[in-house]
Amino acid sequence: MIGLLSATILAANLAHGGCATCAHGDDWRAELPIEVRLIVARVDQQVAVDAQSKASLDEKTAAEKAKHDKDIQSDIEMGKKYAAQVVKEMKVSENAEMIARVQRIGSDLSIIANQKPVQVSWGDPRLNVFPYQFQVLQGEDVNAFSIPGGFIFIYEGLVKYAESDDELAGVIAHEISHAAFRHIATLRREQSKFDIVQIPLILAAIFTGGATAQGLLVGGSLFSQAMTSGWSVKAEESADWGGFQYMQSSKYNPVGMLTFMERLAYDERNKPQFDWGIYRTHPPGRQRAQSLVRRLGDAGILIRRSQVTTSLKTQVKPGEQDSVDLLFNGVKLYSFRGADALTRADKAAVAFDAFMDTVPKIFEIQADGAVVEGRGRPLVEVLPEDLQEGQRAEDVAADAVRALKRAAYDLSYRVWDAF
Repeated sequence: MIGLLSATILAANLAHGGCATCAHGDDWRAELPIEVRLIVARVDQQVAVDAQSKASLDEKTAAEKAKHDKDIQSDIEMGKKYAAQVVKEMKVSENAEMIARVQRIGSDLSIIANQKPVQVSWGDPRLNVFPYQFQVLQGEDVNAFSIPGGFIFIYEGLVKYAESDDELAGVIAHEISHAAFRHIATLRREQSKFDIVQIPLILAAIFTGGATAQGLLVGGSLFSQAMTSGWSVKAEESADWGGFQYMQSSKYNPVGMLTFMERLAYDERNKPQFDWGIYRTHPPGRQRAQSLVRRLGDAGILIRRSQVTTSLKTQVKPGEQDSVDLLFNGVKLYSFRGADALTRADKAAVAFDAFMDTVPKIFEIQADGAVVEGRGRPLVEVLPEDLQEGQRAEDVAADAVRALKRAAYDLSYRVWDAF
């Protein structure tokens, strides 16, 4: 009974800030039993400690926020200077369609970048919010670059080279990641020998693919260290991963990142006359490819290249003598004729896309009489109306098989998951 009464008195005192039987202000503790006063004293002490800890935490949080704001502002001010110089010395595109396309896609992705925290494998892991700006530059270079503070530049040549909004979004998301993860600031922090004077030279080297600024960097040694010592590799892989995460949260298909880099790697080997800009110094490599393929698999995203490209999508086009042709990356696979030629061609294109998206082996393609098959399933059947004078259905099917094998063989050299 005494314990219950003491607890009741303590509860009343704590609720009213005083003693239940006297009005002595803070002296209410003196009226309590000694064992209760000890309990109250411990509570008071913990409250004081908690208040001090909260004050310290609030002070630390405020300091961190102030530093973060300063870092962001520093990037923006630096970027404004460089961006102004870029616009002054390089020709800005006058192609309204390209500009609108880049800015539309850039706006979609920058909203996500400013709102969605993502995993950062290298760089500043904080959610860094920037007023992103996107500009298109004249020139046929397949190139793009990011300046600190959210200033993104895309060349007309790259916009033309991208075969879909998904591919262009992959490039833009990659460049946004460089800015969002503050890669230049991270470079400055990790490499203490890089001072504020040298950073613009490194940026210049990046923008020009290394051809112009390399000589400015002490015999190229500083440039070489920046571009080959692991910084560029880590930065590119980090931007790939960041861009992939932004793409996942967008309406754009992340497979576009893969197909764009696959085509770059293939064309770089086969079209050396192209000016690849920055991709000359750190082209898409097998490690980056394998990372992208693995991440697509982990995310449960099927690699359907036909959905994000034109060169790796079956095309239906008018042919000779009122025929309708089926083509894959320039290879004519089959010609349909007759009243329903277009309907049959459209249906066959869907089947061919599904088959080619799996990157088939040539031995999986064969003919069964007048039927062209892929992995034992029919892709197209040669009908009498498709035949020209003197042709046999079996021979036309065999020709289609040879053409499809040639397209599949070429495809295997263009894609990375066939390694």
